[in-house]
Amino acid sequence: MDLSVNYNKATSKQEAYDLAKAQITPDYVDKFNVKADISYDESGHSMKATGKGFTLELQFKEDKCDVSIKLSLILKPLKKKILGKIESKLERNI
Repeated sequence: MDLSVNYNKATSKQEAYDLAKAQITPDYVDKFNVKADISYDESGHSMKATGKGFTLELQFKEDKCDVSIKLSLILKPLKKKILGKIESKLERNI
């Protein structure tokens, strides 16, 4: 786990998962000119986005979302900046 974000709007992991799922769509990812395959696990309340050079996993718990990211060697220097953007987006939406 690289980051943990407490819920500001959601009151349960199901609600947080639903809010995030509504925001994190292939159309949203396309805005950043990044090709990614997004998989949703309804029963496990998790999401996984995989693209060239990265894998992002979101695991929704009862009161927080755990974020894990794996980056290629080229993208590793940007890890802190990427996690900051993810944290900001999650704090605003869940």
